[in-house]
Amino acid sequence: MSGEHPTLREILHRLQRSKRILIVGHLSPDGDCIGGAIGFAELAEKMGVDATIFNHDPLPTGLAELPGAEKIRSGATLPEDFPSAFDLVVCMECPSPDRTGFENLHRLPILNIDHHRANTRYGEINFLDEEAPAVGEMVWRLFNLAPVQPSKEAATALFAALSTDTGDFRYSNATGEAFRAAAEMVEWGAEPTLVAELVHQRRSEGAVRLMGEALRSLHLESGGRLATIEVDPDAFARSGAKPADTDEIVNLPRSIAGVEIVAFLKELEKGAVRISLRSKGKLDIRSVAVEFGGGGHTNAAGCTIEGTMSRAKEQLLPRLRLLLGNAS
Repeated sequence: MSGEHPTLREILHRLQRSKRILIVGHLSPDGDCIGGAIGFAELAEKMGVDATIFNHDPLPTGLAELPGAEKIRSGATLPEDFPSAFDLVVCMECPSPDRTGFENLHRLPILNIDHHRANTRYGEINFLDEEAPAVGEMVWRLFNLAPVQPSKEAATALFAALSTDTGDFRYSNATGEAFRAAAEMVEWGAEPTLVAELVHQRRSEGAVRLMGEALRSLHLESGGRLATIEVDPDAFARSGAKPADTDEIVNLPRSIAGVEIVAFLKELEKGAVRISLRSKGKLDIRSVAVEFGGGGHTNAAGCTIEGTMSRAKEQLLPRLRLLLGNAS
């Protein structure tokens, strides 16, 4: 991963030919998606390009207070002046265009920036690096090559991207490259303490109550190696939580000694169950997510299964048990 990626200069040359770009991230945006978009928007603007960040879903509590996040708009449909007012779409951390929740993005050229193995290479320019610890780190590399310098705010946003996608530098993707990038960001003014506060200490009351709802459903099986938790529309109603308040819940059972796989099932509306998967070590949880049309990384992945909660568990749990069995 060290050295200059061949696509970096191509991206900078493309920005120099652009006037206004639209930056979009994936559904239920996380820290990497949000921080990467904020950082890239500043890079573009300092190169004389107008940048608009527009996501399908609203930002989670806490990260909505990240410096630069006030510029991010959200809505179920693309801006009214799309595509006529833009000349380039930047998809941030989206393995495929449909992960944005928007249609017709291909009406404009696409710059595809991602680190997922399942990326379909759908862009006119594809900046892909499966070994990158975060998309935020990839954007940082662009700053290192560009004729502009990052502000304190951009450095903080990109540090948030890097720290959240590495689980506060606890996951296997917390490589030497990740720590080197983090050190550079801090030298440019990034505020790790602020990022930690926004990510871990700005949860809404509803988010905390939803954690309680989820933990009441905690179930361990396979000798304590597999943990499942779930929330349904009633749990959201009782807690007063929003879909964006589910971010950290999947990590709670992961802290239990002996647990190797966690499945968090979220029935946000009737007829579909969103699933977040986590694993430890070399257990490739992404391989299971892909079977259900999802994707992700070796230790963090997700998918959606159509139908009821019980039906989703009937389909998912045998595959998770098999994965554990093959690893025994």
